[in-house]
Amino acid sequence: MITVVVLIAYVGGSFGAIPPSIKVCSRNDPQLSRCVLESVNDLKPRLATGKISDSFQIPPMEPLALSSINMDRGAEFKGTFSELLVSGASKFRVDNMQINLDTLIFDFNIFLPKLSFKGKYDLSIKLLFLNIAGAGDLAGGIENLHGRVKILCENYTKDGKEYIRVKKLLVRIQIEKGRFDMKDLFRGDPVLSQAGNQFINENSRLLLDELTPGLERSLAETFKNTANEIMKQATYDELYPV
Repeated sequence: MITVVVLIAYVGGSFGAIPPSIKVCSRNDPQLSRCVLESVNDLKPRLATGKISDSFQIPPMEPLALSSINMDRGAEFKGTFSELLVSGASKFRVDNMQINLDTLIFDFNIFLPKLSFKGKYDLSIKLLFLNIAGAGDLAGGIENLHGRVKILCENYTKDGKEYIRVKKLLVRIQIEKGRFDMKDLFRGDPVLSQAGNQFINENSRLLLDELTPGLERSLAETFKNTANEIMKQATYDELYPV
């Protein structure tokens, strides 16, 4: 998704000299969406490190750092996943891209076959009939993440010049399956901790459903901030020349 943000910022324009690794798309191209999609695919090999060229760097996708993911559904379901580092994000696939430069709306599907993650957790939940609590190190993975992303941009004026920024970035995802390994469940009791992890993974669909809204918010915040950092470097006319 971060690559699509970069390409949206570069469509038909530049921040000076466009790195040769980026395929430029004209705003008047009748196949604009296809052109941007091809540009995204051409850039995929450079995404792991984030080094698009010697002079242009974006946050790396391997690993991808995410802000905290919070779950809060009353006293019986509270949890936080933090300090998350996610591997596998550069293996994404984008399709069904739709671009409207008149309304500044960008819409596309994204698919990620497999992600692994590590970080910290703090959890106090009731899962079916079992109360599960603990805090400590977290590891795990998810498979077959399908998402729909809509980016809504707007124009604004600064120092007499017109710029563009992301007003809202919406992410909706579905995760087919996941696994979790949480250290120190039940205050570190090894037997109960192992049993708790087994129970969580046997009922992972319930946890994934609770986790998904917080993950959507974290992804939206991360990529909205990235997009605006990129796009504030150039005026609207520089980004999208006639």
